[in-house]
Amino acid sequence: MDDGRYTISTRIYLTVAQRTKLDGLLRLTEQSLDVLLTDLLVIYLADQANPPAESEPDLTDARAVELAGRRRELRRLRATLNDPYNPPPPWLITMIADLEAEIARLSL
Repeated sequence: MDDGRYTISTRIYLTVAQRTKLDGLLRLTEQSLDVLLTDLLVIYLADQANPPAESEPDLTDARAVELAGRRRELRRLRATLNDPYNPPPPWLITMIADLEAEIARLSL
């Protein structure tokens, strides 16, 4: 039965010593990594206030719709910038800078 849960793919960066310790603790507690991380996130999220809701763009305003779309694209692209194992190519950095400039122009 689906209770509304979904999977979030992510990477976790640990040193060799941290990974060894984590593996040992998981074996000791007979727990899987996905269950441990889910429990940690549930506890963390329970202690946090809800973020303010993003206002929906006025669909009759073409500029507002375009701006909202570009902001979504920028959030998606920025997520790829900080991966130390897969540095972004120069063209992506330029593309993000251009997108930021375009958003600033449309926001005026």
